[in-house]
Amino acid sequence: MNRLTILLAVFLLLTLGSGIGAAGEIYVQPGDSIQTALNNAVSGDVIILKPGIYTENIKIDKDNLVISSESRNPDDTIITAKSSDNYVISLQADNVKISGLGITGTKNSYTGIYLSGCNNCIIENNKILNNGYGIYLLNSKGNTLSNNMVTNNGEYGILLSASTNNTLSGNMASDNNGTGIHISTSDSNTLTGNNVSSNDVYGLFVCPESDDNLIYNNYFNNTVNTEIQNGVGNAYNTTKTEGKNIVGGSYLGGNFWAEPGGTGFSETAVDEDGDGIADFGYRLAQSTYSDQLPLISSSRPKQPIPPVANFKMDNSNGPAPLLVRFTDLSKNADSWSWDFESDGKIDSTEENPVHVFTTIGTYTVTLSVTNKNGAASKTAAVIVTHPVENGPGNNTTENYETGENATGADGSIGNVTKVVEAGGNGTSYNQTNDSKPGSEAADFNGGDNVDINTSSVEYALENKTDAPGFEIVYGAISLLAVFLYKKVKPRN
Repeated sequence: MNRLTILLAVFLLLTLGSGIGAAGEIYVQPGDSIQTALNNAVSGDVIILKPGIYTENIKIDKDNLVISSESRNPDDTIITAKSSDNYVISLQADNVKISGLGITGTKNSYTGIYLSGCNNCIIENNKILNNGYGIYLLNSKGNTLSNNMVTNNGEYGILLSASTNNTLSGNMASDNNGTGIHISTSDSNTLTGNNVSSNDVYGLFVCPESDDNLIYNNYFNNTVNTEIQNGVGNAYNTTKTEGKNIVGGSYLGGNFWAEPGGTGFSETAVDEDGDGIADFGYRLAQSTYSDQLPLISSSRPKQPIPPVANFKMDNSNGPAPLLVRFTDLSKNADSWSWDFESDGKIDSTEENPVHVFTTIGTYTVTLSVTNKNGAASKTAAVIVTHPVENGPGNNTTENYETGENATGADGSIGNVTKVVEAGGNGTSYNQTNDSKPGSEAADFNGGDNVDINTSSVEYALENKTDAPGFEIVYGAISLLAVFLYKKVKPRN
């Protein structure tokens, strides 16, 4: 009984295996009908096309099929439209794979490969050219378009409409008459590793009803790279992670933004740390979105970056001694040289020095900075004024005080002390004249000459004694002496 059970199990396995093998592969030769092979296929079949040109329009409406070229070369296995007013391949099924085919020959709004209501299909390694549209997804989700060349088509290279959760990777959408990749009312799609170049209208178009799409690690090189009409939750870079990017760099981040003239953002951006990602984000034209981690070419030689000199001072005008703290604001500098005294000599090589100006004057402070790519300098003025006085003013008053031996009533002169008080700094000093013996103011001897002791008079006048009316008394006595002399002088 056990032996019989084992034999039956083996028979069933062999039967199932032979059935799977019989349904596995269907070969089609040039001149045969691909559509006939499709009509005869069952779920799970692989339809393999021998190299050659096939002229027909085909429709695939069975799930779980593979249609592939034997050579895997789209240049030697080509399907060209029998009717240019119809799709070359119309796909209305799930889990279908189309690979390694050249597809061409439609016009107007008809498409090389058209997916309508399809889920989880794979379109890979095909060359789709000279059609109205290249690849068109309508109401389709979860599909993968990878490593296709979509070129020289009409209005769109790749068009997504009302399609979600699709992945576009490694495709080349170039030289199309309209837009390279057009996303219309489609959400949560991922575009990565695509080359979108030389399209006549836009590289990438995203309509305002398209949300939560992730677009990174793509190469754009079009006259107008994007027309982004916002939407919600879209992103144009991923988190910076290690991995080879589309231009050979070592990190994944955003996209590469080139222009045909070689003046695109990624072609001119600065990358000081050499990680292959620009130091500044790229704002997408007429959009609220930015690529925060735009790529630069790892093979492009770095542009030399000279330094930019700049600094600030905490004080630039004041009385001596003036202490000034200098703060360096330079960019890309490796060395610093400061000239504080306007004499061309280096006074400091510190980055943020402090200097004290002790002499009154105007100084031109010069900072010179260098790096391996060049040098730069910046100047600024420092004004040093007179010191601030300690007291409230600078007026000087003089007081004269007579000493104990000051001029008396008899005209003698004693000690005179001059006290000078400076209102500004409170200093004082005494000036003392030694007393001299007094003498008579005048000596009348009845002769022709008047002998006057002028030394005492001059000394008294010089020191401005306080004897009241001294000059008047002296003058009156002198006149009286002259009068008396003339009276007593004998006549001839």
